[in-house]
Amino acid sequence: MAKPRENYCPWTRAEYDLVETAILRDNRQYADIAAELGRSVKSVRGAAQRIGVSRCRRHWRTPDWSELDRRIMDLLECELMTVPQVAERLQRLGHPISRSALYKHLETLPHDVRERAKRNGIRKRVAVGERVQRRRKLSAA
Repeated sequence: MAKPRENYCPWTRAEYDLVETAILRDNRQYADIAAELGRSVKSVRGAAQRIGVSRCRRHWRTPDWSELDRRIMDLLECELMTVPQVAERLQRLGHPISRSALYKHLETLPHDVRERAKRNGIRKRVAVGERVQRRRKLSAA
């Protein structure tokens, strides 16, 4: 049988309750909870997993797509941005949108918007390829 570490201290019911409310209700970070309890971040994460609240944490909040659809379409159609560029612009504007969430949401938008996103991506890849070819020609000359 493994010998417990010297600095090991068993978890109390009150500590488990604090971890649960801090994560579920207050949406606090593991580091903040650990500092309050005087424990390591790993031990707090482990406690959250043991009581089944670690999967409840969300790093990206579910966005309100109805507000963002018009802006997404404008960025794709007017500014000819690619999907990663749109995601980055939305993040800079304060909307926590990941690229993967944006790609998934594009599947729900009209066909012409999806096609515009594809054409913008192709246009950018072609422009990068042409730039690379020009640089190679200039360096060879």
